[in-house]
Amino acid sequence: MKYAGIDNWVSVFEAASWEEAAVIKGMLEAAKIPVILDRDSLGDGYSMSTSVVSEVLVKVPRQMVAKAAQMLQKKSFGASRD
Repeated sequence: MKYAGIDNWVSVFEAASWEEAAVIKGMLEAAKIPVILDRDSLGDGYSMSTSVVSEVLVKVPRQMVAKAAQMLQKKSFGASRD
């Protein structure tokens, strides 16, 4: 899917898996924040014998970064806040 002005989109979260990224995407989209997922593979161009290490970047339009960050800060994602 193409978006106009894709250069103005900013990464707000690095997910360890596609599934985690999809959860974050759903949460942000429910708050009316447009989201794209960008798989950034560290194995591109390299032959790796075990597995390709990859992450999924969650990106939002630059003007929505503050709102997205606020939404993400409200969620602990299982992390302890001690």
